[in-house]
Amino acid sequence: MKNITIGIIAKDKNVENQNFQVVSKNNIKYIHNKCNYISILNYDNSLIDTSILDKCDGIIFQGGTDIHAYHFQILDYAIKNNIPVLGICMGHQIIGLYSTNSQNEENLIKINNHNDKNKLHKITIKEKSILNKIFGKTLSVNTRHNEALKKIKEPFKVSALSEDNIIEAIEYI
Repeated sequence: MKNITIGIIAKDKNVENQNFQVVSKNNIKYIHNKCNYISILNYDNSLIDTSILDKCDGIIFQGGTDIHAYHFQILDYAIKNNIPVLGICMGHQIIGLYSTNSQNEENLIKINNHNDKNKLHKITIKEKSILNKIFGKTLSVNTRHNEALKKIKEPFKVSALSEDNIIEAIEYI
């Protein structure tokens, strides 16, 4: 697995009134010693450096609070070039918005009961999904988001829902 290179899209972080592009320690922790990784820093760039993206065997869109146009540029390039992607929290929302041809966060719904990282809730995983093959029918997950996808469109499908019917996972068909 060491020959696999994963790109991680950096997120905005303000520390002591300075803006940074960062990669979450958790995201690095899970792939550290398992593969190579590249942090892709693209703060408000209008032109994405595809030579960096071409080096990636997969790309992680990590959680965060700000969705930028470059997120959709990178995702579009990855999909058109068959580079697998994983969206975590906000990254999942970016992929869902992409499926509806929207970059408008108004296509997300506000949720109040899904923002407690210490609280677990059960999700039901759809049959015939990749997630089901890995985890089975149910999984307990923590929650760290205030918004969720209203809907998605093909070529994506819902692969997991929370008990209150919030879309928790989507997959590319």
